[in-house]
Amino acid sequence: MLRFIRRRALNGFTLIEVMAVTAIMSTLNSQSGGFRYAIEKANEVKGISNLKQIHMMLQIGDLPKAAFYPKGDPKTDPTSIVRLIPDAPQELFVSPFAPEALKKKGLTFAWNDAVGGKDISMLPKDTWLLIDLAAFIADPKIPKPHRYLILYADGRALAVDGLPADIDKVVKEAQAKLKKEQK
Repeated sequence: MLRFIRRRALNGFTLIEVMAVTAIMSTLNSQSGGFRYAIEKANEVKGISNLKQIHMMLQIGDLPKAAFYPKGDPKTDPTSIVRLIPDAPQELFVSPFAPEALKKKGLTFAWNDAVGGKDISMLPKDTWLLIDLAAFIADPKIPKPHRYLILYADGRALAVDGLPADIDKVVKEAQAKLKKEQK
């Protein structure tokens, strides 16, 4: 009997084994929506955690006078929030929801330059500090994420489906300014 089992192992899979694997794979494939949800949820948790770490670093002293988004390379531009918080690990500034092209730049968040130089504890709690740069994408050819990450002055970090009204207004103003500059 042992000899028969060894010979069967060398010959490959049985029809039952192939059918079992096929059934398992079909079940996993039909549940792929659940896997996408799990991946999106994991990205949300990671992004929120990153923003909260940035908030802790920002509580030391006044807020930096960073550019809304640096004109040059965010890793070297002296007005970049990445450079103005030198002890922060680079990956904190990259949203897991951002398109790959933005991730390569090393900064996928826009900074609220209106808060630069101010004491974070004196700001209204719902003042936004950082927001996913993808929220400002006006080109319909570039895919936008389903959610945006936002860091507020009071330390809240949220992943939202749609932009809050005050930020939506800022986004529309920035998009209009960009269109005007491109003409």
